[in-house]
Amino acid sequence: MGTELTKSVKRTGNIPAKDADQANLGLSVATAWKLNPGITLLWTTQAEFEQKVNDFSTTLRERTSTGGGYSAISNELKLLDKTINANADYLKGYLKSKYGKESQVSFYSQFGIVKVGDAYKYPADRNKRSDALRLTLEAITKHGFDTEKYGTAFWNPIKERYDVLLKSAQETDGTVSQKVGTKNELKDYLVLTQNSLIHLLKGNYPKTSKNVIREWGFQKEKY
Repeated sequence: MGTELTKSVKRTGNIPAKDADQANLGLSVATAWKLNPGITLLWTTQAEFEQKVNDFSTTLRERTSTGGGYSAISNELKLLDKTINANADYLKGYLKSKYGKESQVSFYSQFGIVKVGDAYKYPADRNKRSDALRLTLEAITKHGFDTEKYGTAFWNPIKERYDVLLKSAQETDGTVSQKVGTKNELKDYLVLTQNSLIHLLKGNYPKTSKNVIREWGFQKEKY
């Protein structure tokens, strides 16, 4: 393509802002342009435009699908966070029983439990929380709480599942960001091309341009 797209291409009132509407408009414009080969642009072609429309629609579907997967992962992580927060008190109780009320707090850091405001909790940051759970398992063994109800058998599956979900969330987030970037780049191209075509149609059909523009799919009342 013989021109560079800016990060944000302005659209006219005839061009929709919503991605789904843009995908539909792109298909209409691509079809109309194919039927009118006399309408040409120096910097792009009907074939390239049609391919970009298809790429845009595909990327939009993939981004939506990937985003849905991220929501499920995020929800499960939230539930695990609640489980971790709710059961931290049992570890504190074990420490209190073994070392006494006056000394229990001094052992919290070994379990990954840190001071947050006036309370002692697991870190809210999930990467730090994952590391804190590793410390928890090490400390449970070190302090002899392995066989307790909330010992190794309880915390180990939580740690394993948490790490799997955290990795999936990070990978999915990266994929979503990449899809959004691709989608936005394609959309900028589509909008730039559509604006250019509208100007061409106005110039080639000075008396009937409003009707012709509508026939190409530019019907702003639909957006």
